[in-house]
Amino acid sequence: MKDKIQLYKYLCFDAITALIAWAIVNGVRTMDVLRTDDFRYMYLLPEYNAKIVYPLIPLFWITIYWLSGYYNTLWFKSRLSEFVSTAISTVFGSILLFFFILIDDPVSDYTVFLHSLMLLMGVHFCLTYAARITITSLSITRIKRGEIGFNTLILGVGVKAAKLIEDLKSTPKSTGYIVKGFVRVSASEDSVVDEKMVLGDISQLRDIISDLEVCEIVIAKNDITENDIYAVIGLVGDMGVKIKFIPSRYQLITGSVKLNTLYGIPVIDLSAIKMSDHEVCMKRALDILVSLIILVVFSPLYILFLILIWHKPIVGQERIGIHGKPFIMYKFRSMIIGAENGTPMLASECDSRITRLGRFMRKYRLDELPQFYNVLRGEMSIIGPRPERKYFIDQIVKVAPYYYMLQNVKPGITSWGMVKFGYANTVDKMVERAAYDIIYLENASLLLDAKISIYTIRTILTGKGM
Repeated sequence: MKDKIQLYKYLCFDAITALIAWAIVNGVRTMDVLRTDDFRYMYLLPEYNAKIVYPLIPLFWITIYWLSGYYNTLWFKSRLSEFVSTAISTVFGSILLFFFILIDDPVSDYTVFLHSLMLLMGVHFCLTYAARITITSLSITRIKRGEIGFNTLILGVGVKAAKLIEDLKSTPKSTGYIVKGFVRVSASEDSVVDEKMVLGDISQLRDIISDLEVCEIVIAKNDITENDIYAVIGLVGDMGVKIKFIPSRYQLITGSVKLNTLYGIPVIDLSAIKMSDHEVCMKRALDILVSLIILVVFSPLYILFLILIWHKPIVGQERIGIHGKPFIMYKFRSMIIGAENGTPMLASECDSRITRLGRFMRKYRLDELPQFYNVLRGEMSIIGPRPERKYFIDQIVKVAPYYYMLQNVKPGITSWGMVKFGYANTVDKMVERAAYDIIYLENASLLLDAKISIYTIRTILTGKGM
């Protein structure tokens, strides 16, 4: 609820300041065009076609801010990064408005255009940044006073956990982390914390998180192992809590996962991804745009397959998506009806269950076209690790517990693993393919997505799908 209220504050004030700035610029621009110094309030009001433009201005700017990733982080904002983000968005948005709207005005002196652009940038930035810095500063003040906080659990009861709580308590002002207690990760760990604050062991973690409405957990176990970390991710990865851990010195030097600080204490954020905020939003915008284009352009092909596969042409399978949440993934049916009889089975290249049309569709990956609907719904992305069924994930993590890390991002129609390894018809091959997707996770960027898209198109055109 706190997140929603904070988001609404930024959205409302961004919309209001955008409208006010546009009204001021419109009024001054009108005076420039009329070559008059006699200001009238009517100049601030829209006329003719401008009546259509005015309501769209706030929507335009909010879209620009969303693409910049500004709304991805609502708390603990940096004032410097906020200044830079607002400035860049203002310049970019103002130039777009200038070329699409302002440049069409009939003027006798072309310096009016320059005045309008500079005025728009200046007024819009000043109003927007003033509102934002006010909201951010008030939020920071409330956090420091302890009026706003986020329930946090510390996993571990040893020396490292005790030092963490001691450091947090010794801060002169609130850090925003309300430590509700400790959870014992293993029975072998010697407890040096206050036993009254030990809420239970790792088997009770899900219930503790739900009961206390925990937002974040920090793993502070002595001699933490990779399996400890993967076990926690697998246990609570679908609950939407942030997972961080205090690394050892060696992990700190060699670790490639995104690093944060907890009041000066270095922590590795396991729930963060490599992409920057604006890349995440641009990726989602591209997903929506490309999916709409595919669904429209290939609609005749959809209709053709619906006719050719007249009985149950589209099938849905439950797959595991981001943060371990299940969803229904859609495909054109390429196998005979009742191919699995209730038991999940992987397809092989010479699988007798695949129909003649299904073999053709799989060769060119046309059976996956309905998944663009999943992308449009936000359950999948075009580029991302392939989603698997829980039945197979449970077998994969026994061999490769790091597989849980792939659930930090949305699953995709195609992936680095798909283009470099291809289809996997055994659990062992799934593990091999997962290694490629882990590489993607550690190097995720829009540039890498573009590279994967090119490889995928080449695979489709050459018919090298299964």
